[in-house]
Amino acid sequence: MSETVIEAEKKLRRRLGTLGAIRKEIVRVYQEARTAGADPLQVQFYRALTFILSSAAAVRKDEAIEDIEQRLNALEKSSEVKK
Repeated sequence: MSETVIEAEKKLRRRLGTLGAIRKEIVRVYQEARTAGADPLQVQFYRALTFILSSAAAVRKDEAIEDIEQRLNALEKSSEVKK
């Protein structure tokens, strides 16, 4: 297996369950990309990782907003019942 494939597998195993974890991973990928140089294949690899991480962050944000909306609706319903 090539070194790039092994590194990609390690990255996939990292937990990205929170926005904070995704942010840290984006920073880590950025720092790694800065040291990788200008090899077009490496640049494309890091672009792909960044796109995937950005998509994951958007999904997490949407999930958080949906959770807040559900909690707000529940609070509104409970306050209407108390009136």
